Amino acid sequence: MRRWILMSMSLLLCSSFAVAQDYVGPEKCLQCHNNVGLGDMTGWRSSLHANGYSYVPDDSRSLEYRYGVVADYDQNGIDDFKDGLDFNTISSAFDQFKPNAPVLMYDETNGYQIKIGEVTHKVYMTYGGSGFWKQRYMVKINTAEGESDAYYISPVQYNDVTKRYVTYHPEKWWDSDNQPIYTPSSTLTDAAKGKSMGSGCSGCHMTGLELEKTSAGEWVVHGAGVDSTTIAMYADKNNIFDIDGDGDLDQINTTCERCHGPGGDHAAAPSKENIINPEDLTSEQANNLCGMCHNRGKSKPNNTFGFPYDDENLQSWKVGDLVADIFTDGGGDWPDGMTSKKHRQQFLGFMESSKPTFQFRNVRCYDCHDVHNTEERHIRTTMVEEDSTGAEVEIATANDNNTLCLSCHATHGDFADIPVEWVADYENNIENIAAVVTRHTKHTYDPEGTGASRCSKCHMPKAAKSAEYYDIHSHTFEPIPPQKTVVYKDASGGMLNSCAASCHMKEGYPQFGLDLSQDTYSVWNEATDLAMADTLMYYYGPNGIWWEHDITTGVEVASNTLPESFSLQQNYPNPFNPTTTIEFTVPQNSNVTLTLYNALGREVQTLLQGELTAGRYQIVVNGSTLPSGVYFYRMETDKNYVATKKMLLMK
Repeated sequence: MRRWILMSMSLLLCSSFAVAQDYVGPEKCLQCHNNVGLGDMTGWRSSLHANGYSYVPDDSRSLEYRYGVVADYDQNGIDDFKDGLDFNTISSAFDQFKPNAPVLMYDETNGYQIKIGEVTHKVYMTYGGSGFWKQRYMVKINTAEGESDAYYISPVQYNDVTKRYVTYHPEKWWDSDNQPIYTPSSTLTDAAKGKSMGSGCSGCHMTGLELEKTSAGEWVVHGAGVDSTTIAMYADKNNIFDIDGDGDLDQINTTCERCHGPGGDHAAAPSKENIINPEDLTSEQANNLCGMCHNRGKSKPNNTFGFPYDDENLQSWKVGDLVADIFTDGGGDWPDGMTSKKHRQQFLGFMESSKPTFQFRNVRCYDCHDVHNTEERHIRTTMVEEDSTGAEVEIATANDNNTLCLSCHATHGDFADIPVEWVADYENNIENIAAVVTRHTKHTYDPEGTGASRCSKCHMPKAAKSAEYYDIHSHTFEPIPPQKTVVYKDASGGMLNSCAASCHMKEGYPQFGLDLSQDTYSVWNEATDLAMADTLMYYYGPNGIWWEHDITTGVEVASNTLPESFSLQQNYPNPFNPTTTIEFTVPQNSNVTLTLYNALGREVQTLLQGELTAGRYQIVVNGSTLPSGVYFYRMETDKNYVATKKMLLMK
């Protein structure tokens, strides 16, 4: 029922704005939104939303981050295409494909090109090249029938940080014998089997996306246009490009209108009533807006595309829609089945955490990120909160010194003793803040130096993987306990934990006498990994001296404060999918049983049964294997305490 209500709200919300289906383009929007009074949104121009794809007709912006080819593995100041880098002559990730490894080329007539075997493919666009991640190259495949109609992702990926190359889906370019798939006799139908930008990427990197399938089976993309009066404004921009060859410019990135809706009416008669402000969405809708792209999976109902899309009717999503309605989760998790491992899973990790329904504040993605600023990863630099008198106070925020987290977490939970005023005047209250945070973390306070007691070290470890390990922060928000490394040691590759991944496997941190010189950081079931986890569990694990946490029972000590009476709290979030947290208190040593029942009163699962010492506890219930519906959970003790609560699982 709740899902139906939310969908109806979405439709009502979008229709209430009476938004026309006429796109105007980002520079039309920024004609007005370039000042403090209307909100200076011009920082968007520097973002990967604006420059995920970059059209590269020539070398005029060579080695310029976000705008041109940045590949320069030997750091000689000349991009590798202009250098004529031949992977057949160097040792690289392409060694197995020699003598048909890629050759990078550039000339003034044909621009950037990649030669594989006997065939040369022209590069039209780059993806990434931001200085802190990677760059890929979009080509049109050269066939016996001419260039492909669609764009395809080449197998060449340059990593900005490591200055080295990795392969990207090489199986789409070489066969099982390591021979080139595309030869001078290949056809457009052959090209259609490649890693297509249209079917794999465009849903998150195009505004006003429309998809069309050619007779050869290629997916051609069409994007939203721009206002004709603003075309001159794009002369120095590389994020507008005639991608479908119809003579009109297309918005090839995540522009203003992807999140605010088409701006035709708003541009004609500016009013808040005829444009969408994501802040007016429900918390769930707002997070789903970001989740449409910061996610991993397939379209519904046929799994045709690698992004949210109604692939039966070939219709894209609208602002206010929910991810689950047009997208199937296809994320890669660690062996626990609930902790995201790969990139583009920020939404999945976040939504499975307690934050979207946090009891003190329903967290939205843009509480921490502002896509209109120029900061790396768009970390928000200011927050406005209420101080102890109820007056609004502006707080300068940053991730590295914890002010981003503390601006919200001050005054409640473990940080109840930190008033908002301390966070707003951080430099003069570091010692006071440190005392409270250290009590919570059990670590010394040095968030900007060693990272000790930095919130994100534990709650958002670099656990995600694309082509490079640990190049992206996870969004789990829940510290990954060392016990998971031990419990899942027999799984392929094992499983990491926050303590080791963020700190203790690295030089400069306590390593408890272990020799990690031969440790493989990409694998988590080596003897050193297990020994490290065993030591860390002494502090954070079953009967841990700092935090008592046992994943085999799912019970965690929530606080060291002794309660005065038995209690069973309402689960949160509720409704939930797929996990929810139940908190309860035990004022004295007691035998406790916590049981889950279905709507008919039949026992589904014993969540907990055993002797507990006095304390405040919480247990996470995972309903991924259960059908949607109403459930009851019942707590019984040997001290004659009985309580029952109702919960709703909704998938």
